[in-house]
Amino acid sequence: MAINDFLFSLNIDNINLIKLLQYIKESNIMHKVSGYGDKTKTLQKSSAVKENGESCDCGSILSGFQVLATMLLSLTNNDGDGRIIISRKRPTSSGQGAYLKYVMLTGEKIFSQIVHEAHAVVLAGGTLQPTEETRERLFPWLPSDQLHFFSCSHIVPPESILPLAVSRGPSGRSFDFSYGLRSSSTMIEELGLLLCNLATVVPEGTVVFFSSFEYEGQVYNAWKTSGILERIMKRKHVFREPRKSTEIEVILKEYKEAIGNPAPKSGAILLAVVGGKISEGINFSDGMGRCIVMVGLPYPSPSDIELLERVKHIEGLGDSSFTKSLKLSTNEEFYGGDVQSGFSILKSCRRRGREYYENLCMKAVNQSIGRAIRHVNDYAAILLVDIRYASDSSKRSFSHPSSKLPQWIKDRLVSATSNYGEVHKLLHQFFRFNKNKGCN
Repeated sequence: MAINDFLFSLNIDNINLIKLLQYIKESNIMHKVSGYGDKTKTLQKSSAVKENGESCDCGSILSGFQVLATMLLSLTNNDGDGRIIISRKRPTSSGQGAYLKYVMLTGEKIFSQIVHEAHAVVLAGGTLQPTEETRERLFPWLPSDQLHFFSCSHIVPPESILPLAVSRGPSGRSFDFSYGLRSSSTMIEELGLLLCNLATVVPEGTVVFFSSFEYEGQVYNAWKTSGILERIMKRKHVFREPRKSTEIEVILKEYKEAIGNPAPKSGAILLAVVGGKISEGINFSDGMGRCIVMVGLPYPSPSDIELLERVKHIEGLGDSSFTKSLKLSTNEEFYGGDVQSGFSILKSCRRRGREYYENLCMKAVNQSIGRAIRHVNDYAAILLVDIRYASDSSKRSFSHPSSKLPQWIKDRLVSATSNYGEVHKLLHQFFRFNKNKGCN
């Protein structure tokens, strides 16, 4: 819901929220009430333990109060700046129950204050491209000649990186990990055969990125059942990214030890997830990341209502008629979070919304493959496993994925290979050359 619709639906549009927030701040009521609340809660917990023998930790009263105050502050934003997400899910043992959440859709209000007060504003990062999207979302009022873009090349020489678009597996089957095909047994088997072959040619460590924990689990179990996993493990140790971030350090330590102590196997393979802890904050320099394998194009789930609200907002920039028509088609009924409804919204987008959706995917790809090559003497192969990465791909529902790669990878990308044999040959030559170079 829009902010005003939310306020009217609750009959609280007559409350001066700015005045209320000022009172909360000046009176220090949060700390006053939370002291009493925590004391009351402690008494209730001890009573519950006596009666049921169970205790629960429901969080502090103060933190709950702070969340409420943050929500009230969000409601003071302009009506079009964001959306209120209302979930009426029943709570389960494993998942979140009903909740309210404010999603900010535009940074224009915040950045306009910064731009007007500063002599110059510098945005620095590795995932700012495409710059047109950044300009439209943050500085829509700014003339294009006042926004300057600078991009550095990479410090490593061209021969130290081998990016390959892998469109076919060892059996000759095409790789297509799109939503409707990725779960097929033939696709999962072909991917397993690819890793069996990579285990023979890639030294030290290989990191394989999947689109989600669910898909990684599905693939792992299928390989285990078919015997492919056993074949891979004859060559390399296999590790999996844990869902709990507290367990990652242990897995990484074991992965590193397996690479540094290769006998009797030739290194290790780490199965990781795009958007997980490993893809966003771990550096795989030298032997820890001699090969990065990106499985498919990790598009965000179209069932994510926050994502869809952002897509609708971006698609409607400068086109209010689109936003109005989309409201009529999606807001008459509550959105249930099903994938097909999400796809229909994405298909109705003409340009900006689609580009944003693709940009999210390619930014995740770039962030993941950027885990390798961490210093000037490092070297690694990067395999983009999907026919949609190939230059001759006929499946181009959006702009071509390779156009969204960083310039230093795009310049060196081998985007067309006739078969897997060609890929294997290029990998063999690449690692032999870099091994010899290191010995000289």
